[in-house]
Formats: sequence, C-alpha cells, structure tokens
Amino acid sequence: MKNIFKGSIILALVLLITGCSKDEWMNPAPITSLSDLTVFDTKERIELQVNAMYSSLKSGQHLGGRFQVYNDVRCDNFIPNSSNLVTCFATWNHTVISSTNEVQNLWGAVYQTINVINVFLDGLTAAWDAGKVSGFLTQAEYDQYRGEALALRAICYFDLMQMYSKPYHMGNGANRGVPLRLTANKSAEGNDMAPSTVAEVYTQILKDLNDAESIAATNLGDDYLNITRIHKNTIIAFKTRVYMHMQNWGAVVTESAKIVPNAAPYTASSGVANALNANYAGIFASPNTTKESIFSLPNTASNNAGTQNHLAHYFESGSDESYHVVQTAGSAFAAMDATDARKVMMKTVGEKVYLTKYIDRATRTDWSPVIRWAEVLLNRAEALVRSGGTVDAQAVNLLNAVRTRSFATGAYNVSDFVNAQAFYDAVLLERNMEFLGEGIRNMDIMRLGLTIPGKDGGGFGSVAAIPSNAQAYFWPVPDSELSYNKQMTP
Repeated sequence: MKNIFKGSIILALVLLITGCSKDEWMNPAPITSLSDLTVFDTKERIELQVNAMYSSLKSGQHLGGRFQVYNDVRCDNFIPNSSNLVTCFATWNHTVISSTNEVQNLWGAVYQTINVINVFLDGLTAAWDAGKVSGFLTQAEYDQYRGEALALRAICYFDLMQMYSKPYHMGNGANRGVPLRLTANKSAEGNDMAPSTVAEVYTQILKDLNDAESIAATNLGDDYLNITRIHKNTIIAFKTRVYMHMQNWGAVVTESAKIVPNAAPYTASSGVANALNANYAGIFASPNTTKESIFSLPNTASNNAGTQNHLAHYFESGSDESYHVVQTAGSAFAAMDATDARKVMMKTVGEKVYLTKYIDRATRTDWSPVIRWAEVLLNRAEALVRSGGTVDAQAVNLLNAVRTRSFATGAYNVSDFVNAQAFYDAVLLERNMEFLGEGIRNMDIMRLGLTIPGKDGGGFGSVAAIPSNAQAYFWPVPDSELSYNKQMTP
C-alpha cells in the first residue's frame, strides 16, 4: 500500500491522458511520451485531461462506490452478510485503524485525484498566460475547464473532511484538518506538509466553489453532460451541502435561493432545469439522465468502479458480500409507509430485504450518484427553519415536495409540528429514507453532532453506539500518509 500511494503524491507524477466519449469513459492511463510542454498543444489533448479528472474521481475507492458505502454502513440501516474485511466489515462495526485498507485506500484515491487536478490547473493556467492556447481555446472554454477543475477539487477536500476530521461545528473549525495541497506534486520533494485546520480547509473549499461558480457554464447543452460534468447549478447545489455542514443556515438559504423557486413544482429557476423526477424508481433506471440528477458518475460494462467497489456489489442481493436492510424499529425501512415508493421498490429475498436502486451486479453499469435535486430542496427546507426558528409553509412545502413524490398521502401541515425541533426530526427522517444507499446518512449524523446509532448485527453481534466525543467518530490518518509525510499528525 505504501509503495502504491506514497502519501499524498500519487498518480500525477506523470500526466494522465484519457479519452472519453458521450457513451463511455476510458480509464485514465499514464502517457509518458507526452511532455508537460505538449499536452496543452491542442484542444483535444486538453479535453483528454479534463476527462482524466473525472475518471480519477470515479475511482471505486472514492465516488465510484466505496465513499457512499462507507457513509451508509457506518450507521444503522444495513447488516452485512459476511464478516469478510473486503466487504467494509471494519467500517460497519467501527474497528478501523490507521492500517485498515479502506482508511488507506480512500485517502490515497482522493489525493490522487487532487493531484491530477492540480497538475491540470497549473499546466492550463501557464499555457493560457503564455498565450500558447489562444489559437484554439476561447475564453469561455478556458473558464469552463478551470471551473470544472476547481469544483472537483472542492468536492475532493469536502469528502476527505467527512471521514478524517472532526465536523466543522466542533470547535468552529479549529481542529486538525488535512494537508491542503493546491499545487501539482511531480516528485517526493513536496510531500511533507502539515495539516491545515478544519476551518482553513473549508475556506479553501468555498473559495474553489465560488471561483468556479463565477466562470462555469450555466448549461452544457446536453442531458448527459449536464449530469456527468460540472456546471453552475452543480456548484451552487454543492455549496448548499458544504454550508449545511458548517451549520451556516443563512448561507444555505442564500445559495439555494439562486436556483430554487418559492413555489411548486420547484424546477430550477436558472441554469439547467433541475427538478424532481415524477417517479422515484426512474431516477436510478437506465439511461440515468433525469433532471433530478445534478451530478452523477456514469458507468458502463467496460468502464466502471470495478469488482467489489461498485454500489450493486454492496446493496444488491446475490452475494455473501452484500448488505441487507435493517427492518427493525428505528430504521429507515421501518419508518416508511407500506405504500411508499421507496419501500415498494425494495425486494425481499428469503427473510432479508435489499435495495434495488442498483441492480447490475454482473456488469456494474449502475451510475454512482453524488448529489440530487431532492437534497437541495431538503437542504433549503431545513435551513429556512434553522435560520428563522419558525416552521412556515414554505419550508413544509419543500419537505412535502420530496415526501409526497414517494408517499402521496403523507403530506405534512404546518400545524403538525409543535416546534422547530419536530420539523428538524421530520427532515432528518425524510433524508434517511430518501437517500438510503447514497452515502448521506453518516454525513447528516456528523454535521449535527449526533451519536452514530448502535445496531444489532444478527449473527455478527451488536455494535455499540459511537458518541460524538469518541475517537471512532471519525477515521484515523492512514499509515501510508504518516510514513511519507513527516509533518502530518495522527
């Protein structure tokens, strides 16, 4: 593992050049015959590097599947069929240590992508400033490429913060964060770097997102590209997630107001016409191009997250390595009405219940969701009440828009909430049901400083709850980083 990752300096010791078409992404592969001076010689070569950033982000160790899995199985909705460690069993029962594979692999994969992005940003900026690309690259194209890179880097750092540092609200960001690498590393010379604070990392995340928003395209002109590439609505949507984790409710309201109208049907008021899909199951069905999907990573039979990484491997039935849904009181499943579409689309195999959001275990073509329009609506609903302290019709209508899409008779009235806390509880429950298997549950628990619930693992015994002051509340820094970065603290 140490020989693979060597801390934070990873794959971009050589430039990654990768091809991509609308139908299929190619896996990134090092091309050593192209020097730093030639990879920006043509628009085609620049676009290949843009594709390489997305391909790296889609690593099975990161957003291709495992990041979402880790954030779900840490919590209280899933039970493993096996104690095999490759199935994330150590994550499920909170026994990971600094040498555990998933702890090392996620860190390495994310920093790999960060370095690929930094290599691209440094090279593109230098070529633009030197006038080397002016003959074939417009200002708008240059801005869009930079905007995509900045937004992807922000996503990477945000994901690192969810697993390896205390939440922002603990100490108002004063706790230890992660090394903030913002320039390309092409040798081991710059490997030693002290960690920034949580607040410093979040400041950079927001800077990258704000800079990206100012230059990104409002619409890429194609349904496929509008879901698989970054545009202005993607950036704004992700900013609402970031501010939710900072508990900056006013900023969530301000950002979401840029794209969420004040009344149903809540179709995005600018940029791509993002909207709730009428049918819940349709969000996850081929061809995966509904307007609800703000940003997802595409998979095909020949280009996907790989064996034992993809979402169907963990959440679909048919393997001893998969997870089935907890059915007992307190679970998302138990909270769903029998008529709820989210419950109806699950399936029972023997006495076990499984998700059917991801069904292609054999060829792994299910797309990997990153952020959906439903989350933006629920972010705004919660932030409206938390910022104002009062449950009003606007917040309830936003909650109902998501809820009644799947549970038609489940609409709330303002009078159903005796106080603001009752509304927060309802939103958190709705998010738990809505995003089951999409990696939101653990992030919601940690952004609010809640205890990670204990669970009964059936034949695997019970797992104790993890309070927010426990060391196991977040992951340790991996051995691979500590070995190669002498300034990193455990």
